[in-house]
Amino acid sequence: MTGLDGKCIAVTGGMGLIGSAIVDLLLIYGKTSKIFILANSEAKFLDRYSGYEKVGFVEYNALEKFNIDLAVDYIIHCAGIASPELYVEQPVETMLTNILGIKDLLEYAKDNQVERVLYVSSSEIYGRRENGDSFVESEYGIVDLDEIRSSYPVAKRASEMLCKSYTSQYGVDSVIVRPGHIYGPTVNEKDKRISSEFAIKAAKGDKLIMKSSGMQKRSYCYSVDAAVQILTVLLYGKMGEAYNIGNDSVTSIREMVEMYAKYGEVACEVVEPTVGEVKAFNPMNHSVLSNEKVKALGYSDAFTAEEGLEHTVRILKEILSDKE
Repeated sequence: MTGLDGKCIAVTGGMGLIGSAIVDLLLIYGKTSKIFILANSEAKFLDRYSGYEKVGFVEYNALEKFNIDLAVDYIIHCAGIASPELYVEQPVETMLTNILGIKDLLEYAKDNQVERVLYVSSSEIYGRRENGDSFVESEYGIVDLDEIRSSYPVAKRASEMLCKSYTSQYGVDSVIVRPGHIYGPTVNEKDKRISSEFAIKAAKGDKLIMKSSGMQKRSYCYSVDAAVQILTVLLYGKMGEAYNIGNDSVTSIREMVEMYAKYGEVACEVVEPTVGEVKAFNPMNHSVLSNEKVKALGYSDAFTAEEGLEHTVRILKEILSDKE
């Protein structure tokens, strides 16, 4: 990662699941000049990063005009609403945090000689399709515009096109990553995605209650592997292109939950979901991503699903124990 040596990097949403994993890797690498975390909670920042001289905090809200004066080489944009129930409850904020957030950053990059903007999109931009083949970057399914939950994938699609538009019209160097289902100990306790919520419950010793059969296939990816892939794209990805962020260990939701139950030594139960819970479900029965494109840049998986899920529960148990 020598391309990061001496560079100043801004990470929006730098206290989130993916953003904080990126910051942690950059700190371990240790050769960047400065890392700015753009987030909305200075208290959380101080709790985690106050002892690191290279890391600075900048208050940030993706819904507010970006008028922060920073001299940075790279911007990694992770900020945005990423909890499924909010796609239904707050569809306006879901769309605007994505579209306005990336628009302001692209405009800033255009006017301030930023070397590259990396936008963290989502596998949900692919939508639904009938077969179970892995998604590659050039093939898309259907997003149902009559479902309010589609505020999220539609916003991601629009934001991706905005990146490509700024690249085409103004020459702004942007790249896009499409994470699948990311999990890890950097999870936020308010995150209601099943891979996040169940990690915390397993670490706490709580029963895991599934609200579906769990047969849907997912490319669950450990946050460390996701962060490595994202930094690989930041350095070596082709301007204007998108890259899937996934893992070779394809598992079903049920298999993931059973592994969480095993490593947390807790029970697992299946119950019927409420109507409201069904509305927040990801409509993609098969969300399996091919990450061959990012592998062609030199990346290879470090963790299997079993290893990553075991690490997640074990580390979360340690974190919870330290808080007691």
